[in-house]
Amino acid sequence: MTARATTTGRLFSFFGCKACVIQNLIMRRLHLLSVIALLTWLPLLTGRAGEYKLANGNVLRGEVASTDEDGLVVKLDVGGFSRREAWINLSQETLKELAKDPKVAPLVEPFIELEPEEIKAKEKQKEIVVKEVPNRMERPAGKISLASAMMTPIGLGLLLVLFLTNLYAAYEIAGFRHHPVALVCGLSVIAPIVGPIIFLSLPAATPGHAEAGAPAPEAAPPIGGAKATTSHVPPAAASGLSLASSTKAGGGGQAVPQTFTRGETTFNRRFFETKFAGFFRVVPGEAEKDLVLDIKVVRGEYVAKRITRISSNEMHVQVLNGGEVMIQFAEITTVIVRHKDAKS
Repeated sequence: MTARATTTGRLFSFFGCKACVIQNLIMRRLHLLSVIALLTWLPLLTGRAGEYKLANGNVLRGEVASTDEDGLVVKLDVGGFSRREAWINLSQETLKELAKDPKVAPLVEPFIELEPEEIKAKEKQKEIVVKEVPNRMERPAGKISLASAMMTPIGLGLLLVLFLTNLYAAYEIAGFRHHPVALVCGLSVIAPIVGPIIFLSLPAATPGHAEAGAPAPEAAPPIGGAKATTSHVPPAAASGLSLASSTKAGGGGQAVPQTFTRGETTFNRRFFETKFAGFFRVVPGEAEKDLVLDIKVVRGEYVAKRITRISSNEMHVQVLNGGEVMIQFAEITTVIVRHKDAKS
């Protein structure tokens, strides 16, 4: 029993040593395979490592550390980092290699020089194919002219607007120049645009000729106690601003003055254009040649023989001494139409 036990113990010891040796060999091989695998995958884990050729012939060895629109920075194998190299400084071979990375491709593609075949392929891809449009509207048949365009609904509408505008302009011009409204509007319908221009160029007519049948204004009361034989001024005298046919004052053969005062009369542009149209003429007519306008204002009195200019707020008059004076309507208190030799 003792011999058997000793033999069995020796066998176990032998086989135990062999197992330990085999286990050690297996562990060493596993460690070796791990080191080989680590060395193999290390470049892929740490980044792109390789050679990056420049256009001037220099080579940067290492891995890409940073990329942007201005270029790339390489972490050098010898240590440290390179300066940022612009994409244009890299060789075409390096640019094409970097273009394989989807993240870097948009940055380097503008700097890659394409081959003629590649250029033709890209141009072919950019060709625009014009497709026929379904249900295309047909062009009108026959010769297209301005007259045919005016016969459309839009053209007729434009003609109607122009016609009404022309008619309204004729109406306003007739009132402004004291011409008969029916005459001006009628000729403007026959000769659009031209008719209103012609009447606008003509001198203003007297108010009596502008509106037939208009009632004659009442005569102003005589000054100085002169007694009038009639209570109304004849229509001819009112329209022509002539006092020749008015009632004569006793002695001297001069006409009775007409007086207009603030409160009873509104002094504005329409008043002077209506009442004193004859005084706007450069050469006074037969009715106004011996008459003057005695205009009293807040700051004084002016004797005018002619109205030279007029606006909405003021007028310019030529006084007897030949000068020109500006008078505002708001300052006028009294206007007297009298003979130039009569006393104010």
